[in-house]
Amino acid sequence: MTFNKKILAVLISSTIMLTACGGDDGKDGATGPAGPQGNAGAPGPQGPQGPAGADGANGANGANGADGANGGNGTDATAPAKMIRLATIPMGAELTGMFKTDNGEFFFNVQHPSDTLPGDEKKAAIGVWNGVDMDNLDPKIAPVPTPVKGSAESQTTKVAVGSYQVLGREGDTYAGALPFGLGNMTNPAGTVSIKQSNNPDFNAFIPSNATGSEGYLFSAWEDRPGGVSRLNIAKQSDGTWRVNDAMNVNFGNVKGTMINCFGTVSPWGTPLTSEENYEAENTVRWNDMTYSTGYPNYADVLKIKDYLGGTFPNPYDYGYIVEITQPKAAAPVPVKHFTMGRYAHENPVIMPDKKTVYLTDDGSNKGFYKFVADVAGDLSAGTLYAAKVTQDATNDTAKAGFDVEWIMLAHATNAEVEAWIDSYDAITEANYVAGSTSYISDAEVTTWAAGGAADNRVAFLETLRAAKAKGATVEFNKMEGININHDGAKDRSVPFMYVAMAEVRGAMADTTGDIQVKENRCGAVYRFGFDMNYNVDRMQPVVVGGAYNGTSTTDKCDVNGIAQPDNIEVLDDGRVLIGEDSSNHVNNMLWIYNPNGM
Repeated sequence: MTFNKKILAVLISSTIMLTACGGDDGKDGATGPAGPQGNAGAPGPQGPQGPAGADGANGANGANGADGANGGNGTDATAPAKMIRLATIPMGAELTGMFKTDNGEFFFNVQHPSDTLPGDEKKAAIGVWNGVDMDNLDPKIAPVPTPVKGSAESQTTKVAVGSYQVLGREGDTYAGALPFGLGNMTNPAGTVSIKQSNNPDFNAFIPSNATGSEGYLFSAWEDRPGGVSRLNIAKQSDGTWRVNDAMNVNFGNVKGTMINCFGTVSPWGTPLTSEENYEAENTVRWNDMTYSTGYPNYADVLKIKDYLGGTFPNPYDYGYIVEITQPKAAAPVPVKHFTMGRYAHENPVIMPDKKTVYLTDDGSNKGFYKFVADVAGDLSAGTLYAAKVTQDATNDTAKAGFDVEWIMLAHATNAEVEAWIDSYDAITEANYVAGSTSYISDAEVTTWAAGGAADNRVAFLETLRAAKAKGATVEFNKMEGININHDGAKDRSVPFMYVAMAEVRGAMADTTGDIQVKENRCGAVYRFGFDMNYNVDRMQPVVVGGAYNGTSTTDKCDVNGIAQPDNIEVLDDGRVLIGEDSSNHVNNMLWIYNPNGM
């Protein structure tokens, strides 16, 4: 049967719509076959890193390295010696004039050698130790052997290294520059010879150029009258020194000098020479024509009279510190500093403040003094003090130290003291009366000490007697050179001052007074500390001489230790040079003391 296609399409469509809209479902048909597999999806993200693999096998050993460098030499653990003998000088001579320059050069003299020595060795010498730098001296340097008495070594100067060069001997004229010879004491005009000296003492080198290779060497002559020579010297390429010129300092403007001993150079570059007037406290005998045993005695006074052209000398003109100002000038100008007192000056040492000065008094039953200037660098006005000491509770010389306090004596100016001195100018031998005095009496000293005097002349003209009257200690025996290392004292790298005591005996070794220690004829070196104001309040022994054998026909003091120490020099590293003035060693010696030695 043929159907209308349009009618058939409508019937089919209606059937489908009835099923989709919730009509009753027919039974499920069989499951159709699976469709074809779909396309692969995009790759997923990278997963975490897996664990490390196992270590590989060790590689082969590398080649051996090169040998290491050789090790350095081991350190010598041997401790340096406490005392080393650096030099010996000819028999009978005193070692004087120790002076170290800023470059470590070292000058020293041979004073009054024995007149039995051969050739020129019997003449006093001014000299320099060449081939050595004292500020860098090996602390383990081999010592100079002790000469055998009478040997060739005992008749000359021997040094540990290098050589000793004589710059001049007594009597040398330097091609006419010194017509009467080196060490000859002449009148102020230089036209008359008064006395030939063989006692050169203090040296001071004043450089005239920036390197210190040229300059002026001042040397004191310890005689009556005294003097100072000046050599113009220059260092050569071979290390030796040449003398270019020579002259004597003219002291006529200060009425001459007497017994010019050790000295120092001021921080402002002027030499200071010390008048060692042993008779300063014995002025009563000055115009006594019978006095023959003093130092000076009446014969010496007459020599000074000759120097003054026939005028009898005033005793109060002698016994002071003399500053040589304008040292490089054609005519240096001496100035006597009366302000520092009149006594047997051995040496002044000026502290870095340029005001405080410590001064020693040589001889027996002597004092120890301090001067404080009013103005730094000017010694013409200030205050003078004397020391009083309190001993530790032991009489062992090697252990007994002393506390130091200072007793003020007085203040003055040079002009004031000079006026007091001049009031005694007219006194001569004609005024001498046995049992009396033409000068300051004991009664005047007592009145001054009690505060009843019209002025302070006693303190400056009779300083030792004044100190005793005020209760200061006047028991020191042979207090000699005193010194510091100036730069070390200033920056406190070497905060010590040292002094030599030639002999510990007499009033120091009795059972009365402030000092009561055991006698030591070979002497001692003491050390002082000081505070920031350079005040000293303590002294203690650091080097003490050994046993003394008075019956020995050779060395009375042990040759391995000091005998009557005198000159002192303190090095940059704190070591101390000690020169001897002794008859207790056949040959006097130069020592170096190492505070850190064994």
